[in-house]
Amino acid sequence: HVAVPRAPPETNAPPTIMITLPPSTQTELEAYAFRQLVAHLRNRPDVSNIDQMNLAGFCRNCLSKWFLKGAREMGLDMRYDTALETVYGEPYGEWKGKHQRKATAEQMRLFEANAHLHAEHPIVPMVVGDKTDADAHAPPPKTQSSEAVNLTPPGVLSDVCCTPETEIGLTGVGNAVVASGVTNSTAGLMTTGQPAIDLTGNSTIALDSSSTQIRLGVLTISDRAFNGVYPDTSGPTIVDAMHRVFEKNIFSTLCYVAPDDFGAISQKIKQLVNAGCNVVFTTGGTGIDRRDVTPEATRGVLHREIPGIAQFLLTKSLGKEINQPHACLSRAVAGVRDRCLIINLPGRPSACSQLVNEIAPILPHALAQIRKGD
Repeated sequence: HVAVPRAPPETNAPPTIMITLPPSTQTELEAYAFRQLVAHLRNRPDVSNIDQMNLAGFCRNCLSKWFLKGAREMGLDMRYDTALETVYGEPYGEWKGKHQRKATAEQMRLFEANAHLHAEHPIVPMVVGDKTDADAHAPPPKTQSSEAVNLTPPGVLSDVCCTPETEIGLTGVGNAVVASGVTNSTAGLMTTGQPAIDLTGNSTIALDSSSTQIRLGVLTISDRAFNGVYPDTSGPTIVDAMHRVFEKNIFSTLCYVAPDDFGAISQKIKQLVNAGCNVVFTTGGTGIDRRDVTPEATRGVLHREIPGIAQFLLTKSLGKEINQPHACLSRAVAGVRDRCLIINLPGRPSACSQLVNEIAPILPHALAQIRKGD
């Protein structure tokens, strides 16, 4: 064989530009990437955990355990079921009941053949449930101390694979208890306390530990905003109002802009629900213009309509505090699709802010009822 020397690199190649970000910005970007990954995984329940393990060496349960480990390294005694629900978007047992299938012989063969690519635990064996689960990566029962199982060799990507949740991140655990609802500053963790809110939007609502974290979806419906004629201001107003009221209880936010088109509206609402949102506000298209089709598109994707919410918001809009007589022309609807509460709001930013403040005290109870009814 004749060795052919490589050509020297281009001398006129553009220089590499390194961007240094402030630590807070870096953290925000990393958190954004995590939220998008979680939303993608929730939107693809057809991809099983065992297939993820076979292809990448980690699965949804690993991601949940990394979340759990991070919380415990911060001194937060988080429960594993809280971490699982953060990733799965619902209680793990309910997700398994909907999406888990029995593993095929080929899946099991690949899982066992690729075991050297998973985290190694010399004392705790690689447990795949009872080998009847298609998501085969459930944590085994605790059998050894944390010193015994924390022997992950260098280069293994998943340092939580198959580790019992009781062994994860126990070093330096403090007194803050997330599962019991102690307030903390980590996004997406829940707090306790009685709702404390006035209708000015200056107070906050604290969700108790039995409530679901809010995964917010906002859909702005406007031909002109969609086509870039003017920027969307209603959607950001809703996001700001919800964050002001619920503070750290909002785990994720996903926003879209759609034209005044029945199919586009329906598709985007479904996309928000499939991404794991449990509260979706739409803004715009609820009037009597011929292009206003938001109520029809929303009603078409609802599994159960809740007329009382629309009636409540209409009453508030016509009341003396908001006093918008034109609100009587609204055809807004509200209801439930899967585990998500969907509410139509008007298109004006000021009205969106006011009505979010009005409906906010109802949301924790509504979400609890939606979960209870499943």
